[in-house]
Amino acid sequence: MKKIVYLIAALGLGCGFVSCDLDLTPDTDVAGSDAAALIYVEGLRNGIYNQLTTVSGYDYMRYPEYYTDLFNETTNSGNRGGYFSRWQLNATDQDVNDIWSKYYSVVASINYAIMRAEQAAANDPDNADVLTFYKGELHLIRAYVFHQLALRFCEDYEPERASSQLGIPTPVSYDPAAQHSRGTLEQTYQRILDDIAAAEKIVDTPGAADSPYVTVDAITALKAQVALQMHRYDDAIAYARSLYGAYPLITSKSQMEQMWMNDTSSETIFQLSLTSTTLPLVDNTTYDYSNGTWNAAGYFIYSPAYVPEQWVCDLFDTAKDYRYGPCVSASHIKEIDNGANTDGWLLVKLTGNRDLFTSASVLTYKNMPKIFRVAEMYLIEAEAQYRNNGDALTPLNALRQARGLDAVGSTGEALFKEIQDESAREFIGEGRRLFDLKRWHQGIARDAQTACIGFLTGGSSVFELTVDAANSKWVWPVPQEELHNNPNFGNQNAGYVNN
Repeated sequence: MKKIVYLIAALGLGCGFVSCDLDLTPDTDVAGSDAAALIYVEGLRNGIYNQLTTVSGYDYMRYPEYYTDLFNETTNSGNRGGYFSRWQLNATDQDVNDIWSKYYSVVASINYAIMRAEQAAANDPDNADVLTFYKGELHLIRAYVFHQLALRFCEDYEPERASSQLGIPTPVSYDPAAQHSRGTLEQTYQRILDDIAAAEKIVDTPGAADSPYVTVDAITALKAQVALQMHRYDDAIAYARSLYGAYPLITSKSQMEQMWMNDTSSETIFQLSLTSTTLPLVDNTTYDYSNGTWNAAGYFIYSPAYVPEQWVCDLFDTAKDYRYGPCVSASHIKEIDNGANTDGWLLVKLTGNRDLFTSASVLTYKNMPKIFRVAEMYLIEAEAQYRNNGDALTPLNALRQARGLDAVGSTGEALFKEIQDESAREFIGEGRRLFDLKRWHQGIARDAQTACIGFLTGGSSVFELTVDAANSKWVWPVPQEELHNNPNFGNQNAGYVNN
């Protein structure tokens, strides 16, 4: 991995990505006088959307899931994600390095594109409005990326301690020689808020279901996420509620299937698009959750690297919950090493968009990344209302009943447990569990899926792993090279040693 300053230099000048819908392929080097022209900035903007698609693909969301109590690692894993599953992360881990560097490559490209957009606007006043609009989109994407980095590499935001909690670098200009300090978490979130505010002043695109670009509703959804994280509960409630009317919750199993098998839904606020030609933008989740082979008997036999834990399976009412079947399901499972078969539960919602299949018997394991879904807004409001001693039951039950479940009337800690369980049911496989547990200050106690216990790997120390909420390694390590190459960076996260 290269340090941030090298990433900015390399990626700011090289944005030859597959274009979105404008069919523009920018040059791999600065295009002379065209470098500050509208057409070049459009190409940069398209490339950034493609980069965002890559880092938001579900293969990037798997590691936060492996780190928690949602999945058990099987003998089929080949050690894929093993350091996360076993809580053995260190500052030289290549997967951690890759996550860090890929996110910062998006930031570098954004900073370069904003610089070129400003130059183009000065050179071509007739196109200044559209160039300014692109800058607004990029501000929102940068805020989102900074937030994703903070969720992984920083502690949970605590208002009374944020001025002393460690943050992440937040470069906002193109400067190949810069060596950025990580600063404080308070400074990190202020930068996120500043970028959101900048986007909000510019972007006026109305929201629409499955929108592949930044809209005013995507901005509101990020505001709700950030407000909850910052313990600004009144704001989180207001932002979340404002999105309900435009994105009605789906209310049937067939609609749930459409959401995950066709990537179309009334409740998806911001979804990055994939076509048959842009599928290479995302890696697949083939070996992680399913790895299915079509059987002559007319069904798939799966060899997953990870299977849901027993407590997760037990959360789903198989008779009522519309998510049972389209999202998680009992399936035929095979152990690769000895060929033994069993019937166990799998995550199946990431087996791929059927509209992009070349054959019904060959899974692609590629879905369009869903950046914001309105279901999350109901859970954000429920949690914020609970923290505020307000009405958490109304948003929680609205989501439960839309998913086919009965309303609950719980109070106190039992109500909070219902909110937590609903989050696990709704977002399994989407990378959110780690961030929830950190925000809730809750540890884990793994519970092996009974049907699959015979081919889980690592022994009981892994599939019965317990981790206390106070463990410092809920925060991931900063890559070693970043610290070695940047004397201004600051301290490594607690609990990790640099070699």
